[in-house]
Order: sequence, then structure tokens, then C-alpha cells
Amino acid sequence: MGRWGRRGTAGAAIAARLSFDNVSHSYDTAPAVDRVTLDIEPAEFVCLLGHSGCGKTTLLKLAAGLEEPSSGSIMINGQAVSGGSRFVPPEKRGVGLMFQDFALFPHLSILKNVMFGLTTLPRGDAEREALKALRRVGLEDYAELYPHALSGGEQQRVALARAIAPRPSVLLMDEPFSGLDSRLRDEVRDETLAVLRETRATCIIVTHDPEEAMRMADRIVLMRSGRLVQVGTASELYHTPVDLAAARFFTELNEIPGEVEGGRVVTPVGDFARQGVVSGEEVTVCVRPHGVRLVEPGAGVPGRLVARRFLGEVERLDIAVEGLDGPLKARSRDMNPVAVGSEVGVAIDEAAVLMFPVRGERTRFGD
Repeated sequence: MGRWGRRGTAGAAIAARLSFDNVSHSYDTAPAVDRVTLDIEPAEFVCLLGHSGCGKTTLLKLAAGLEEPSSGSIMINGQAVSGGSRFVPPEKRGVGLMFQDFALFPHLSILKNVMFGLTTLPRGDAEREALKALRRVGLEDYAELYPHALSGGEQQRVALARAIAPRPSVLLMDEPFSGLDSRLRDEVRDETLAVLRETRATCIIVTHDPEEAMRMADRIVLMRSGRLVQVGTASELYHTPVDLAAARFFTELNEIPGEVEGGRVVTPVGDFARQGVVSGEEVTVCVRPHGVRLVEPGAGVPGRLVARRFLGEVERLDIAVEGLDGPLKARSRDMNPVAVGSEVGVAIDEAAVLMFPVRGERTRFGD
């Protein structure tokens, strides 16, 4: 797909603080964003994460000025741009936009597409800034071509060049990598992140992909039904999810019934130290597959290997354990030669265990 431009050559912006204060928005009678309060620091990279319909794209549109909130206010550097009687149009917010379909104008050359947001500059200056942005994404030689002549990855790079050329203080991106072939996605994502770090703009990206959010964001904002569920670093959301639905979002889980007995939780796969749940209540014990390990028969919990699948760097193992409705799932790098059908022992790494009260399990992400 061609080389990107030299790193460290993107023009820098003056980053802005973006704040949402008790912001709500509805379509007809359905709430899309519900009382959201969030501060995003200058030059911070934040991912809005969640399933379709959770409100993340609506929140992005509210920040851009493409929608006006039903209540609450939005501020850039402490100045209200939405809320009450105040509404600043998108073109006057100092905000850059990048959409999942790239939104390139088919009748304009690549250079003119990038120049589109530079209308306040004299033509010569606008052309120089556009060529500089194209050079940074490695497409300066494509300036006179039209979008149809470019691959999907190249069109994404043009959209990025157009977004950074005006040096916005805030850059908003809606699923910018979702349309790319999986072979290209990692490279384009990593190079895009490098460009965005160079611009020093405050960045918000909408995604439904937890791995993408963890790879890119300083902080992740997990959303559900228009509300903020949890805000924190990738490590915080992965290791200390606020509820079972949040835990499910970031990793596959073995969900095992457990009963609290004093300071321990008793399950069919062993007893574990209680994690802040009330004595006497039923809990769901969640074990991540990488925390399930095969040991010699007679050690650990008795089980039987019922299936195995080679996945490259790891193997996926299914293990039948008495007391469980379905097989215990494991991911192993050991490439253990145990044959399917063999009796095995199962050991659980307690660091891979999470616990949640049964009463809270009905909370799931809505579409």
C-alpha cells in the first residue's frame, strides 16, 4: 500500500480541553445520550467504546456540532459551544472530523479534497499545507489523482490528511478503520496513531473493538444505553471491570456458579478467596481462558479433554468438568500433547479470576 511519510513531520496544533456537562440527547422519545459528564484533557486520546446503539457516535456528533444536545452543555477550553441559548456551528469550533466511510469528494482531486478545509488560507498557502499533510501520510505523489483510483487504505490516509491539514485543536473520528481489510488495519491504525500524536490534537475515536481501544487510547470510555459505564485506562477496565457485562466486553470468560462461604467462594473448579462480595450470596466466578491450565491427572480438579483447536500461537482447549453445564475453555501456549478424551487435572490461576454478584448479572449491553 506504499510507505507512509517520515514520522515527526506532521504540523502540531494547540490542543484544547473538551468537556461534557450533564449532556443528554434524544431522537424522538428514545434517549441516545443520558446525562453524560466527561472531561477530556488537552492532547489526550480517548476512545468511546461500546456496541451499536450505545450512544458513542451521538456523543461524537454533539461534540462536533452536528447535533444539538437536549440538555446540558459542551465546552471547548471552558467556552460553551453547545447548551442553553449558545450554539457554535461546526466550522467555527476548531474541530476536525474523520468518518468511517472517509467522505471524500469523488469529483475533486486528492489535493483538492485535502484543501477543502483550508478555505481561510490564501490558495497558495492552502496548497502548501495540503501537500505537507499528504507528504506525512505518504501520498504526495497521488495529489492529482481522484479517490476512485486509490485503495481503501489509501483513501483512509487521504481522509486523515484532510482532517489534520487545518491543525484542529480537537479531532473526532468515527470508526475510521472499520472499512479496512484486516491485513491493513494494524499498520494503518499504528501509523495513524503516530500522526495523531505528532499533531498533539485532543482526539476522540469511536470504536466497537475493545482491542483497538486498548491499543490506542490514553483512556477508554465504556458506554451502555447512552450512559458512561466506566472510564479509565485499558489496564483499569480490563483488570477491574465495574460489572459482569463490562468484563464480558473485554475478554472471553468462563462463567461459573459460586457460593460464598465465609471468606471463600466455592465452585466446581475449586475454592477462591472472596472478592468483595457479601457472605451468603450467590456469585458468578469468571475465569479468563488463559488462566485455565492442564496438570497431571490426580492433581487439581478432575476433568476430561473434549476438544482442542490449533490457533497459531495458542491452542483452544475444551475441558469437561463435573458440575459445569458446558466445557471449561482454556487457551494454552504449552501445546500439551494430551489426546482428546484423556483424563486431565485442571488448575486455575487466581489472578485470572473475577467475581460478580448474581443479582447484577442481568445488566448487559443493549444494541
